[in-house]
This record gives sequence, structure tokens and C-alpha cells, in this order.
Amino acid sequence: MHDLITTITCRLGVTETQARGGAALVLSAARDKLGAAAFDTSLGALPGMPALLAAAPKPKGLGRLFGGVASAVGSGRAAMIAQVVGGFGQLGMNTDQAQAFVPIIVEHVRARLDPAVAERVEQLIRA
Repeated sequence: MHDLITTITCRLGVTETQARGGAALVLSAARDKLGAAAFDTSLGALPGMPALLAAAPKPKGLGRLFGGVASAVGSGRAAMIAQVVGGFGQLGMNTDQAQAFVPIIVEHVRARLDPAVAERVEQLIRA
């Protein structure tokens, strides 16, 4: 995952901590959408993935509150979005910066996974 983090820092001009945390947030959302078992057999098999996922900021304050409320009323997508946006906020980034992570992560995945798996992952990340 070091090459992914280096690419993000160079292309987006963010710190290594921001790159690591932001990538972890996006990939954690993909894991939540895909399901842990399917994620583990695809993206989870990439070297360094468990350590990268552990770098995701933990929800705090309003992000945690909104995510908890959204989950309680059955809106898992809203809860996930709240966690991702809140996490990027904790890292000192806005939603435009968060969106800039997606094509870089997709490019990284495409270069390392079977094309069919990479396409499925891309759909999940972009959804």
C-alpha cells in the first residue's frame, strides 16, 4: 500500500497521514458495501491492506451521532457517507478532496486485481 499512499501524496499534495487515513476511509466504505468476506478475498488480499484499514479515523462528534442515527432508522448508506465525510473532516480535508481520492484508488486497484474484480470494486467505490 506504500505505493498507493505515495501516489496520493504526490498527486493531491496531502500529507502522508491524510493520504493513509483518506484511502482507509474510502476502502473501508468499499468493504462495508461489499461485505467483509468478499472484500477479504479481493481487495483484502492486497499486501498491506489490514494495516491501511486500521489507519481510518474513528468517527467523532456529529459524524458519529449522525451515523448512529442514520443506522438506527435503516439508512446504512447515509451512515456510511456521514462516516466518510466526517473522517475526511477529521483529517483536515473537504468533500472535494475526498472525491479526488477515488480515481487514484480505482487506478491502483485496476493495476493489481483481476479486471472483473477491479470493475466490481470500482462500482462500489464510485456508488
